[in-house]
Amino acid sequence: MPGFRYLKRLDWALFSAVLALCVFGLVMIHSATREAHAVGWVAPSQYVIKQALWLLISLVGFFLAVLLGYRPIARWHGPIYLAATALLIAVLKIGKSPTGATSWIALDGFRLQPSEFAKLAVILSLAAFVARRTGSVSEAGVVMRALAIAVVPVVLVLGQPDFGTALVILAIWFGALYLAGAKARHLGLVLVGGLALFALMWNLDRLPEARLRSPLGRVMAQARLREYQKRRLTIFLNPQADPTGAGYQVIQSRIAIGSGQLLGRGLFHSTQSRLHFIPEQRTDFIFSVVGEELGFLGCTAMLALYFFVFWRGLRIALRARDPLGSLLAAGIVSMLVFHTIVNIGMSVNLMPITGLPLPFVSYGGSNLLVSLIAFGLLQSVHMHRDSAIF
Repeated sequence: MPGFRYLKRLDWALFSAVLALCVFGLVMIHSATREAHAVGWVAPSQYVIKQALWLLISLVGFFLAVLLGYRPIARWHGPIYLAATALLIAVLKIGKSPTGATSWIALDGFRLQPSEFAKLAVILSLAAFVARRTGSVSEAGVVMRALAIAVVPVVLVLGQPDFGTALVILAIWFGALYLAGAKARHLGLVLVGGLALFALMWNLDRLPEARLRSPLGRVMAQARLREYQKRRLTIFLNPQADPTGAGYQVIQSRIAIGSGQLLGRGLFHSTQSRLHFIPEQRTDFIFSVVGEELGFLGCTAMLALYFFVFWRGLRIALRARDPLGSLLAAGIVSMLVFHTIVNIGMSVNLMPITGLPLPFVSYGGSNLLVSLIAFGLLQSVHMHRDSAIF
């Protein structure tokens, strides 16, 4: 295992950008919740305190990933994948459902979201599998076997149901396979198959009840899209069709972002958030708070940090010293890019609401922990690009 002297090999500019996003997230979470009503034992001030605690824990995870190195960690991809799968199965049995999806396991005041760790498990397993087959990744059989790695957690996540996380896992798969050199027609066939499966899930509620009582039918019934999910996926086309229901969040989000104009209302001076017009303003709709308080210039500055992180991450993927490092970096960057685009897109009504947090900024310990561990792996790939220091 590399010693602490190797920390000088860190991409400190990239580290500074990610740390700046994390600190910025603490500020925006405090702004979004400072006058919130207490939920259970969590007082308004406790949101930022809990997130700060998660940040410290996540930084420990980051440095462990850096010091252990990506190749030693990748050797454990099998047990990690099995553990993540077991957690996904467990959450279907004992999980909590605070927002409509049974996605959480309660642990003494903290909530753990196993689907977040499934993303990291897929990145590791997919990279390890494809790295051993870089010469044959253009073959359809290899592509299908790689797809199986992603399909298992996707099916379990859909059973929660958590459509957004399922899409993230598929985005990771596409990003890694594309960089590995998979043929466009194979990726296209998978995309067409995914769209066909989506159409089936959309229409499963039309099957006769007798068919849904069979063993296969029960599995299909669990995978079908719920009515609220359908509303989320269609209401962005016309939020005014249900302004007090499914369209309420995105309408209020657009009002908040638009009211910020060029310079914003000022930090801690938002009205949409403070008066609780925006639901989930500390998590899924944190970008709305940024837009209202800091305006167009504040949003642009934050996006510039994200673009810098993505650019450096992509450069690490292209300069990696081996296929494993390149594929790991590709999967991590794909995850972060997809999260960011979808989160901001749903805040400005360009994409359906899927419940994906904004990486490093939104409130949520599980997502922050996984994001920083993944970032540690990305930094490890960068640190080992020139010489063998394992």
